[in-house]
Amino acid sequence: MKRALMQSLLLAAGLFAAAAPALAQQKDKFPFRLNWTLYGEHAPFFVARDKGFYAAEGLDVEIQEGSGSTTVSQLVAAGRSPVAYVDAATMMRGVINGMPIKAVGVTLQQSPMAFIYRADAPRPTKVSEIKGSRIAITAGDASLTIFTAFMGKLGMKMEDVQMIVVANPAAKEQAVLNKQADALMGYFMDQGPRMQLQTGVKMGWTRLYDMAGVTTLSSAIIANNDWLKDPKNQDQLRRFLRASQRGWQYSFDNRAEAAEIFRKAAPVFTQEIALLEVEGTMTIIRTDRTKGKPIGVSDAGDWQDTQDLLAKFANMKPQPDVNVYFTNEYLSQPPYMPKK
Repeated sequence: MKRALMQSLLLAAGLFAAAAPALAQQKDKFPFRLNWTLYGEHAPFFVARDKGFYAAEGLDVEIQEGSGSTTVSQLVAAGRSPVAYVDAATMMRGVINGMPIKAVGVTLQQSPMAFIYRADAPRPTKVSEIKGSRIAITAGDASLTIFTAFMGKLGMKMEDVQMIVVANPAAKEQAVLNKQADALMGYFMDQGPRMQLQTGVKMGWTRLYDMAGVTTLSSAIIANNDWLKDPKNQDQLRRFLRASQRGWQYSFDNRAEAAEIFRKAAPVFTQEIALLEVEGTMTIIRTDRTKGKPIGVSDAGDWQDTQDLLAKFANMKPQPDVNVYFTNEYLSQPPYMPKK
């Protein structure tokens, strides 16, 4: 009887020991939706996944493509994609309109928005060339908000340019390549280099910041406020952000490798294109106010400047307290390693 009992206990212990590694390997599912289809700015998230940074935090992160910051913000507000990556100005408009969303980390803190044009027909390269220019833009494009503010700061109206509205980014590029438009509104580190390398047509670009000092906070990780009320979700978010910060730091330090890792998810990119996009991205991850601070930490002063610009020139209703837009409380200090 005792022998049978002992054998049963030993068998149970053996089964438990065999099951223990499997239990230890179970990770929390964590969907994360991007703002758009893949481009080089997204590389650090794939670095965090492929280098095992998310896994080290006990997370199984599924990186999903998006279909524009407006749509993705709506998905976050509805709780269908509780954590996502969107344009900060678009998110701010959502907050003003009652969406229960908030930025929990800002990775691009200067606007990358630029006029992108053919080098053999450069326009506009200066303020005097803006009036009458044909500008290609997609419907609901995140660039429309900052472009409206840009025009307002220059004392111009949107009617001073010919807006050529197209269905998608590819059509925007074709309009410029075919000389149906003078320029498109896009990210300097993304569309310009890629168009040049893919088509052989030499491209040029002028940042709105360089032309008129117009910039806003740009890309942010956002979360649903109601989802954030659950302590379990808060814990998952902290782990996700810490691993993401680690991925961004690793990408900053190892740009060629980051480009190679990104290409596994986006094989249509050449190494040259991916590297150009990663390098451009890394030039705008901080402002003067956030120099020396952890990656993703944003400053209330930059949020205030962004709101002031958009309120003055893009008809955005200002909020009395900009803290309604963001929080830094879930971000970690370097070196962004898992908590033991």
